[in-house]
Amino acid sequence: MKTKPFSELQKKMTPEQRAKSDARAKLVSLHIALIELQQSLGIAQEDLETDLGFDLSETPDLDSLDNLKINTLSRYINALGGSLKIVAHFPSKEVVLAQFE
Repeated sequence: MKTKPFSELQKKMTPEQRAKSDARAKLVSLHIALIELQQSLGIAQEDLETDLGFDLSETPDLDSLDNLKINTLSRYINALGGSLKIVAHFPSKEVVLAQFE
């Protein structure tokens, strides 16, 4: 089967399809970053699941990550020992939209 570069396939996408593809790529990157952060902090998955109160293997797959709730992400970050802050970046300033403790 002949393969094509993704850039060639992307040119055939509608703007909506491109936006959805970009959003999914960002979610996958977030997922990988969270796993790498957990591993670098030396936090066992069982301990994280205890702190979160649910089994991570039962969480939705990547197809439904676009429904990830900020509250769930905040709880995950808190279980890793951090806190979540949402910041909007503008050319002249940054605005903190939300700080979760």
